[in-house]
Amino acid sequence: MKFAAAALTLLAAVGRGAQGQAVPSDVPSDLPSNVPSDVPSTVPSDVPSSLPSQSPSESAQPSDQPSDQPSETPSDVPSDQPSDEPSSTPSCSPSSAPTESPSTKYGVNLFYPEWTSSGIGCRNDGDEPDYMAVNPTQWLSSTMQACCKKYFSGYMYDACMGRYPPDHDDCNVMLYYPDWNGSNQGCLDDGKEPYYMLSNHQYFLSNSIEECCEKFYDWDFYECSGTTPVLTHGEFYPDWSGGGTSTCLADGKIPDYMISNQNWYLSTTLEKCCDRHFYWNINECLGTTSVGTDQWYVSYEDVKCVQDCSGASPCGGVANPWEELFNSKEKCCKEKLSWVPRCRSN
Repeated sequence: MKFAAAALTLLAAVGRGAQGQAVPSDVPSDLPSNVPSDVPSTVPSDVPSSLPSQSPSESAQPSDQPSDQPSETPSDVPSDQPSDEPSSTPSCSPSSAPTESPSTKYGVNLFYPEWTSSGIGCRNDGDEPDYMAVNPTQWLSSTMQACCKKYFSGYMYDACMGRYPPDHDDCNVMLYYPDWNGSNQGCLDDGKEPYYMLSNHQYFLSNSIEECCEKFYDWDFYECSGTTPVLTHGEFYPDWSGGGTSTCLADGKIPDYMISNQNWYLSTTLEKCCDRHFYWNINECLGTTSVGTDQWYVSYEDVKCVQDCSGASPCGGVANPWEELFNSKEKCCKEKLSWVPRCRSN
């Protein structure tokens, strides 16, 4: 009897528990419930759910395994390891921390003397000491030769000049400056630039003759640099050098301002050049003898209508291109000299 009463008491307690707070089973069911539990299990399932959760996890630590599909919003904290593939779009904000090894300094760098345990020489890599940089006219030079001659003269000169060959990556042999105190026709690299150019070398000195000519002699670039222009619209150009002649030339002496605007000034043939630039005197430009049309035009000097031909009257010479021609003398007089009564009879 006592055993039966205890069993009834236990069943009643279980019934009350079922009506109150649910207690999960220690053994999972073979068939999952159609309604998800309000309280997730403490142990994750070995098989992931086929439907992802609508509420993402709020874990502060990233997953050990990367997702197959990247998120659309970037992380606030960058990863420790760089990507194997660089970004196709560069960052708009540069890194705030500089690299341990500085990059090569670009621009115009002067030559400075270098004394090291491995040897002597002159460099222009932009790494000169500060005390040299602030006093360029005292310590720095525009050519390797001038630097070696100044600081390593005598038996050390050859060693200085030979330490860094001309094709060394960080060492050009000379810099160029505009020759304003000389012939003023180009750029020089003899190391004899004025002190004010050396003091402001980033503006006045250039790494190549092309840079110097483009900066200071752009109107005569090809003559200054000694280079040959690429002609894309022919080689004939109008000769306006003087003398009042109407001529097109193809002698290779095209002015730079014409080369800068080849589409307008240059032509592929003599005929095109003459027609564009000397259409009012095209026969002289072409070097041909013009023949009249035997039509009539006004000679305002003689106040009469004359014929477009060469020879005795009524020929008045070959008409100019701008002259208006008429089929008859009567029509010429009527249109142009109607106030001259004797025009038709002259």
